[in-house]
Amino acid sequence: MFNTGLIDSLKIRVKLEKVKILDKRLITDFIAYYPDIETLDNDGNENQKLGDNFRKAEPFTKIINGITYRFYIKAFIDSKKLAHEYVVFQISAKMLKERYFEGITSDNYASIVTDINSFGVLRISNKDFLEGLVSDIDICINQLIDLKSLKTAFSLILQNPNSGKKPLLHHISQSNTLKNTNNLGLDFNKREKATNTTPYCKIYHKGFELLSKSITFYKAFLEPMRTSVIDNLVRYEFTIKAHKHKEYLCKQGFKADFKTLFDLLKANPKELHLIAKSGIKHYIEPKTKSKVDSELNPSDVMVQFYIENLIKLGFDEEKLLGFTYLINCPVSKSRTKSKAKKLIDDLKNRDKNLNIKIQSNERSNQFLQNLGVDL
Repeated sequence: MFNTGLIDSLKIRVKLEKVKILDKRLITDFIAYYPDIETLDNDGNENQKLGDNFRKAEPFTKIINGITYRFYIKAFIDSKKLAHEYVVFQISAKMLKERYFEGITSDNYASIVTDINSFGVLRISNKDFLEGLVSDIDICINQLIDLKSLKTAFSLILQNPNSGKKPLLHHISQSNTLKNTNNLGLDFNKREKATNTTPYCKIYHKGFELLSKSITFYKAFLEPMRTSVIDNLVRYEFTIKAHKHKEYLCKQGFKADFKTLFDLLKANPKELHLIAKSGIKHYIEPKTKSKVDSELNPSDVMVQFYIENLIKLGFDEEKLLGFTYLINCPVSKSRTKSKAKKLIDDLKNRDKNLNIKIQSNERSNQFLQNLGVDL
């Protein structure tokens, strides 16, 4: 359940000829045609420009105890004017009910198929379901972390964004009256706008989500959960969109060449974990090699390392030397201040960008002080 890669949701596309349609309204009411296979795979992209007469596939939807079952028929016309028709199933781990936190696996997927068949709308075999083509895959990683530490983690991410992608980071904070606290989260891009190098990822407090947005599901299948778990349960999700995204991940060295559900369910949780972890790295400034003088004595190396990182966090020179005011002995204070200043100057000389940064920090801190804010 914790600190491993789990399959949380996905779309599965099965050829219509392999599905027995029991309720013909699924065809007459919901079928939609797409101009090509790529458009069909990327259905849901708000920026996609389609013809004026184009009608997107409308889903057959059933909601039971907070679980949404959704499937519809889509088709595309190939270059030979032949129609290729598919039933698309939107699947989520919630369909596993009490086994939700297992994620979708080869051991439990069959229960989802049984539920879908029980509606009397269509019928599909486990074999044909496994042979369905997969896209829009959400991999999740669950962790336990206290609220204060989670806020600190968000702060560290927001302090070190990739400058070109900073506008794609969206901080989530909404009132949660059930818990009398805030539901915290961080979105990286938006699902419909995601690309290979700006994938859609999100971190959010899963415990708060279960007790608000998913309360019906929680009460039906998960209640009660230990307070130590639900109060500290945080989830990270990473979305693999379609074929081109899988190709990109493979070129990056990840084992993401799954075409069918069978291929996906063979994936090792550790491999899924590695794939998911690749997402946020696109949005964070790569860690640069320290400019610390490694030939200093070990204690000075340590001090210079912390000085460098404090500058990156917003300290100016006055704040860096602020600790000297705690030294009572005038001689010791003067000697220590001189040594610290020498280490600061050495860093500024080694790294021009660090020198620019500390000057910028001085301006920022002075601006805040003029407003009565002294951080």
